[in-house]
Amino acid sequence: MVVPALCRFRIPMNSSRISRAFAGLGPYLAAGAFLIIIWQLAVAVFNPPVTILPTPLVVANTLAKQLASGTLLVNACISLSRVVAAWVLSAILAIPLGVLMARNAVAERFIDPVIELLRPISPLAWIPLAILWFGIGESGKIFIIFVATFFPILLNTVDGVKRIEPVLLRAGRVLGCDTPGSLFRRVILPAALPSILVGLRISFGTGWAAIIAAELVAANSGLGYLIADGMEILRSDNVMVGMVAIGVIGVIVDSFFKLALARFG
Repeated sequence: MVVPALCRFRIPMNSSRISRAFAGLGPYLAAGAFLIIIWQLAVAVFNPPVTILPTPLVVANTLAKQLASGTLLVNACISLSRVVAAWVLSAILAIPLGVLMARNAVAERFIDPVIELLRPISPLAWIPLAILWFGIGESGKIFIIFVATFFPILLNTVDGVKRIEPVLLRAGRVLGCDTPGSLFRRVILPAALPSILVGLRISFGTGWAAIIAAELVAANSGLGYLIADGMEILRSDNVMVGMVAIGVIGVIVDSFFKLALARFG
């Protein structure tokens, strides 16, 4: 007798795919080494002032000092907390809305034009309104990151739910998923989960990239503030330390998403 697996959805662990996700860090290390070599060659050939382009050694020393003092870690944690807060809020709102749009043609007909009008607007364009609406506190920064993170989750959720085979939904109802909530938990969500995870991954990346714009809203902490402050005082080593931190943290977080996709994708 066939076990009604649709209503007890489980996916086996694939260790080889997870191993490949870890092995995927190797190219990033090689790319980093390549960029450092090109960077050092550019300094050697053009000999720019240190305020324009410091050597990798100068930036490494500044990085070590900021790590030792805790300045970089504090700013990185502050930026990460802002992105996570906006990203979680986006997921809470975008996933149910995406399911509604995918499952209800009337809702999609009214909501989709609004989404398509707002989606092309850059988070940078929202900075003046964020200051007017939310002031210079944390809310304005989170709002700007929210704008950057909301749409990828929504669109991938809509796409994932629409791609579910109708036969799966019918089978779920036959096998005991007789309420909308039960059908969502046991059939719709597991079936659409790979697409939703891709949306969450892309969304976090866009939110992390928008952190600079968000921390231009009268910030006095965070990696964006570190970069902006370095620009104002002509400390390009501080600017590059902030850029390195953003890149490294972005790669680390993306690796966790690759693990999740290897597990559930």
